[in-house]
Amino acid sequence: MNFMDELLAEVEEKEEKRKLELDRLRADQLLTAIGTLEQRADEINELADSEIKLVEEYRSVELTKVQKKISWLAWNLDQFIRSAGEKTINLPHGVLKLRLGRDKVTVLNLQQFLDVPSNRNYIRIIPESYEADIQAIHDHIKTTGHIPDAVDFKPAETKFSYKTIRSEGNGKIKQQSADEIGVGTESTDKITIAPE
Repeated sequence: MNFMDELLAEVEEKEEKRKLELDRLRADQLLTAIGTLEQRADEINELADSEIKLVEEYRSVELTKVQKKISWLAWNLDQFIRSAGEKTINLPHGVLKLRLGRDKVTVLNLQQFLDVPSNRNYIRIIPESYEADIQAIHDHIKTTGHIPDAVDFKPAETKFSYKTIRSEGNGKIKQQSADEIGVGTESTDKITIAPE
């Protein structure tokens, strides 16, 4: 190898190192840019999360206010239909109904219930277990009026419900109902209300 070849090889080697250094510098700049963008993404997520939290709080507060108003109005409708002495009242914007619920029988203490010999008629035998036959107990109470020991009996209550009919902007009619004044909501189409 002559002097000229050595000089060219040395220049090429220096050029490769310089090019590699430029590529490292560029890669570091790109990493810095990515880090800045990731920090901006985190800031956007934090801002969006705080805004979502504010919107959720607003929705909760506003829905609570509306639900209280609905409960109060439904309580007034309940009082109205009970005083009217009718079971169903059809109105232009909905229907009011009173319906008798179901009696509720609860065995308070299964062991005590099983220990009473006269309660043997009200036992449904399931292999490897015993379970009170609620329907047989209910039928016995209805026919005799006697409530067996260790049994709680709650007679059926008349429950109020209403259905509203309203027109949506697209010409369709939407029906929404509230069955049985109680607590909470079951779905967006079925609302249950508790009087205050």
